[in-house]
Amino acid sequence: MGRLAAIAILSAPLLAACGPDVPALDQRIAAAADAPFPELVPLGPLLAGIDAAPPRQAAPEGQSLEARTENLRRRAAALRAMPL
Repeated sequence: MGRLAAIAILSAPLLAACGPDVPALDQRIAAAADAPFPELVPLGPLLAGIDAAPPRQAAPEGQSLEARTENLRRRAAALRAMPL
């Protein structure tokens, strides 16, 4: 049991060294604190642009969903037919 515990204790730093790099958060926070505030714009013109956009067509999206449904059903049937 002593040998196994020694191996576990010695391998812990190796596992920690293999982890992902930690980003330099202090530098990112300092850069964000020094950045100027974004310019505020009126909301009205932004919303007017949304109203001018053409509505999405439901028919092509519905056909796409039906095709995906059929494909999934066909794949499920093929998986059910496979021997275990």
